Amino acid sequence: MKTFFCIFLFSFTLANANLHAQVKHNLYTYQAAQVEFWYPNEWQILEEENVATLQNRDGSLSITFSIMEADQIEEALIELEAIIQTQLTQPQITTDPEIVELNGMMGVVSELEGSINGSPVQLGVFIIDSPQNVLLVLGMGHELTLQKHNRMLDKIIKSIKPI
Repeated sequence: MKTFFCIFLFSFTLANANLHAQVKHNLYTYQAAQVEFWYPNEWQILEEENVATLQNRDGSLSITFSIMEADQIEEALIELEAIIQTQLTQPQITTDPEIVELNGMMGVVSELEGSINGSPVQLGVFIIDSPQNVLLVLGMGHELTLQKHNRMLDKIIKSIKPI
């Protein structure tokens, strides 16, 4: 299973975003979901209105962590479908959703492709039943960018754990 997940929050702008969580030794604590994750030195983390975005240096790849309004993963999948339909042109699921366990948390993972503003993108979606609520980890990037950063993305995703 590919484990890259690029994150994209659909109406989120990074300008004027502020850091709102504890950062230490390349570990970031995302308080809204009560999880932490590792990130590379050269990447930046911005948090605004309980949405944390981890982005590589040139901004070509990002991973966004946000809380869904759903109480359960099943409800979150329905909510996610509505979000994707409004933001992604010609969305297609490229892998069947798969139930996974990540550091003691259950989740669902899938990959999609489509286009945003005419540019082709690949999305990785990871919905996790976190200690606090349902966490959406949503990624976006071009296929070549994803291939280039695949190992780093895998390390970031595998590092997500409850605090």
